[in-house]
Amino acid sequence: MPNYLLKGGTVATFVTTNNGHEPRTFKADVLVEGSTITKVEENILPGPGVEVIDCENKWITPGMVDTHREVSTPDLQFDISLSVPMQTRLHDVLRLKLLTVLPSWLLSEYLVKMSWNTQPTLTADEVRIGQLAGCLDALHSGVTTILDHFHAATTPAHAEASLAATIESGARVVWCPARQSGPTQLFPTMEFANDAAAAEWQMAKLKEWGSRDHGRLTPDGRVTLGLAYDIVWKGPMSEHQAALKVAREIPVSIITAHVVQGPQILTWRDGGILGPDVVFSHCNVLAERAAPDDEMWAAMKESGAAIASTPVDELGMAHGNPVAIEALQRGVKCGLGVDAVSINGGGLFAQMQTALQFARGCAHERVRAGKLARPKHNAYSSADAFRLATLGGAEALNLAHLIGTVEVGKKADLLVYDADSVNLAGIADPIAGVVFAASSEDIELVMVDGEIVKRAHTLVRVSWPPVARELQRRAQEVRERFPHEKLEEIWSKWYETNGPPVF
Repeated sequence: MPNYLLKGGTVATFVTTNNGHEPRTFKADVLVEGSTITKVEENILPGPGVEVIDCENKWITPGMVDTHREVSTPDLQFDISLSVPMQTRLHDVLRLKLLTVLPSWLLSEYLVKMSWNTQPTLTADEVRIGQLAGCLDALHSGVTTILDHFHAATTPAHAEASLAATIESGARVVWCPARQSGPTQLFPTMEFANDAAAAEWQMAKLKEWGSRDHGRLTPDGRVTLGLAYDIVWKGPMSEHQAALKVAREIPVSIITAHVVQGPQILTWRDGGILGPDVVFSHCNVLAERAAPDDEMWAAMKESGAAIASTPVDELGMAHGNPVAIEALQRGVKCGLGVDAVSINGGGLFAQMQTALQFARGCAHERVRAGKLARPKHNAYSSADAFRLATLGGAEALNLAHLIGTVEVGKKADLLVYDADSVNLAGIADPIAGVVFAASSEDIELVMVDGEIVKRAHTLVRVSWPPVARELQRRAQEVRERFPHEKLEEIWSKWYETNGPPVF
């Protein structure tokens, strides 16, 4: 594997101190030998065989960590109802998501139209190209690590196609196939007639994948096995305890589940299945629980479980209010996620901004209501948001010993930003610049495990144009199967049968 010296850049990262971790910005060279950062200091002299990469007027940061992304299917859902002209530049193609319809959908509407109707019809090839494109979109946007909540494990072939595409992309991924089955009937009542058969093959495959190398799905450990487990609400707790015991014996690295509103945190706690390997996405129910000793917050902190907050879609789809910044204040592990890129962009920039500004806005409301004294400064800083997207995400996935900061001994998951760009030139504080001004187009270089996957603003491990062409073709096939009018008809019938969505 090549060795690299990132020369003359400005490093922006959290660093380990006696008090925990603190944000730091400093001039330094970064030496990468194999997959590891071996030196972070000034005036490093390159040894033989080391490629020197000029980083003058550039920022070097950790790769971002996405703790909740549903990678495969959203990339196939570009635009159901409107014609969007195709562009030729990489970043334009990557942004051709369903940016005119899905952002207007409520969560229940998304479940009916997408999860329970469109998704179950996807072929293994459609899942494969969606997964590959989704991972490449993340890498292009500076997300080097993903917790993938993989919903589309309809058959073993679908699951294997997703895994193969994940490995091909070069991203660092905790790949979490879901223990679930699609509904066999929506009306008049919802039924899951195939769930017993799905449980049999899904658990058998989980054991098979785990047996390869104790959950390591690639020799370098870049892709590891997890489990998505959203079904605690049905069946006896003893079944869930048994299934998760099997998963932990493999071991899967992470068990993830959705928690929006409701008592699931306490259900997991009371069932004895909550632990430090659990990542709950969203957790908006916690936003309404302000008591310092609230039992849900206490259960999260005491168990070591983590939150994956996705503020943009949480606010837009009626999940509830985001809790990312509050989690930091309470000492609960928390990272950020994109969720589905059919709803918002593939990077964490908007998520950082939304999490931070929402928390500030709530604090300002409390000041106006007389519940807080007027502050001299904002209570929450850009560094809080930057932490959520980097070190916080690494902590949530129990990977902080490997990734999340630019420090000696960590894996070389690194980003290099062009600080001379239109967006960034003149910005003095790189951390604030990353949070409030940067975009994926400012990221010049992306490195994962010491391998350069994006260079000179271009994906280099996998060529994007062939992926884009196949993605566009297969997306059109999906749209033809499920035109806007058909999906709206299904949703209207659900709405009439079940009543308005619950907020």
